[in-house]
Amino acid sequence: MNSHAYLAKQLFKMAETSTDETVKLSALLRCIEEIAIFRYNIDDSVEDYQSVMLNYIKNDDKIYKLYSEILDEMFYYLLSDEVNLNSVIEDVRKEVNRIQIEET
Repeated sequence: MNSHAYLAKQLFKMAETSTDETVKLSALLRCIEEIAIFRYNIDDSVEDYQSVMLNYIKNDDKIYKLYSEILDEMFYYLLSDEVNLNSVIEDVRKEVNRIQIEET
């Protein structure tokens, strides 16, 4: 199993099981980044790989939508101390499940 695919799955599990909203949000955001690194085979040993990763995320409508929703929820959480992640978690779950299909 690819290490980025594995990390994305573990981050998703953390987001699902955590009771801390900050941990959930951070894990979901990082999960999306790991999915992009895996899906687009981004070389994370390159110095500026995060910039490359963000460009791939921006160009992938599905992943960008999720990434943007998570960032929005982070912002709302800072403003109101409330977060609604049910639909985001379900959508991220679909992307994580796609990893299993892509690996086979």
